[in-house]
Amino acid sequence: MKTRLAPLLALFLTFSFFGNALGQVSPNLTDNQLIVSPNGPYTTIESALNDARDGDVIEVRGGVYRTSLVVKKSVTLEGVGNPVIDGGGVGTVVMLSAPQIVLRGFEIRHSGNEPDFDHSGIIINASGVTVENNRIYEVLFGIFIEKADNVIVRNNDITSKVKYDLGRKGDSIRVWYSQNALIEKNHLHESRDVVIWYSKNIIVRDNIIETGRFAVHLMYSNSARVERNVIHNNSVGIYTMYSNDVILRGNDIRGQRGPSGYALGFKDASNVDASDNIMVDNRGGVFLDNTPFNPGTRADFRGNIFAFNDIGVIMLTAVKGNTFENNTFWENIEQVSLQGSGLMGKNTWQKNYWSDYAGFDANGDGMGDVPYRSEHFFENLTDRAPMLRALIYSPASQTIEFAASSFPIFKPQPKFVDESPAMQPAAIPKSASPKKTRTIEMIIIGFVLLTSGIVCGWLGWREEKFL
Repeated sequence: MKTRLAPLLALFLTFSFFGNALGQVSPNLTDNQLIVSPNGPYTTIESALNDARDGDVIEVRGGVYRTSLVVKKSVTLEGVGNPVIDGGGVGTVVMLSAPQIVLRGFEIRHSGNEPDFDHSGIIINASGVTVENNRIYEVLFGIFIEKADNVIVRNNDITSKVKYDLGRKGDSIRVWYSQNALIEKNHLHESRDVVIWYSKNIIVRDNIIETGRFAVHLMYSNSARVERNVIHNNSVGIYTMYSNDVILRGNDIRGQRGPSGYALGFKDASNVDASDNIMVDNRGGVFLDNTPFNPGTRADFRGNIFAFNDIGVIMLTAVKGNTFENNTFWENIEQVSLQGSGLMGKNTWQKNYWSDYAGFDANGDGMGDVPYRSEHFFENLTDRAPMLRALIYSPASQTIEFAASSFPIFKPQPKFVDESPAMQPAAIPKSASPKKTRTIEMIIIGFVLLTSGIVCGWLGWREEKFL
């Protein structure tokens, strides 16, 4: 018996000795964690990656690491103390090319500047990757998700290169041929667009997107959900093209003032659900071009607030199949505009509140007893010739409207009719009031136009008197 136990005891002692020795040589491998810091044990992220195995955690502590990093193992890269990965202005800073990578807690900066090569802060081309809690700046593109499914991008702060104008900047986030991505709680600013192309089941929620071009641009991306985002001071808000089954809900969209400054824009989209959005101080609240697109599909707009926009809803002629119900149209310069020659298609307008409605509710059911009719003669003129909007508060426009309402021969056909207008608006948040600067601008414009009218009238009277 003793002879059998002796070899086993010797083998056990041998393994114990070498195991303790290995632990003394490489203590950083204990519990699958590798430590990177300016003072070691590893001083570069690459050296830790070389020794790491799938599932390991690489903890990077402080410091500036000047490198273009390529990660090909399924590891977690954890930044402690805001370590910086600096690409030195060449190429892409971080490439994530293995599934289930987690990258969090870093500052990532100084990519190259070539758009043809997609120079980015981070490129993701593997599935199941999570990128969160990072600051990404002075890069051309922020995060580029390319043919990678089930990616999470969460709680990052992303900007593009400061020195470039808006058209030359890259996109803060670009999703390309990738399915089931989640983009949430990011602050995306001073970048070009959030682009989602040829992708399905994308969720964009709880982000702050500001001072860009397209806040969100969906193209060929079915079943997307864009919810509860704060979208301020971009050229365009959310633009949906060639996409079906899209939900846009609970977004706060203000100050889109580009040439196509729409809060929500739609081109050839079908089965749209746009509800409970706040659209304030935009050039246009909603723009509709051939939406819904496919026969038998729909586009529903319910519970939205359109307030202080230049135009509440802009439609091209023959657009049909839309439902506008229980929305609040509050003090838009023009509530609904029909652009192009022809008549408005068949759409449903019901139970909306209109701030310029002059009807009454005799039976107290909360609905107007006479329909709301959109039949402003001067609006029809501005729809055909937009340059006339410069006269919208002038005595000339008021005179035209007075004549059209007084003499039936001039009265236009209504653009649309809401048979049951609501008598009370939805609760409009105090923050939904227009900017003070915009209010001052409108007061100044009105004062100038009024003064011009008085001066022109006085000059005409003076000339007539002395002829």
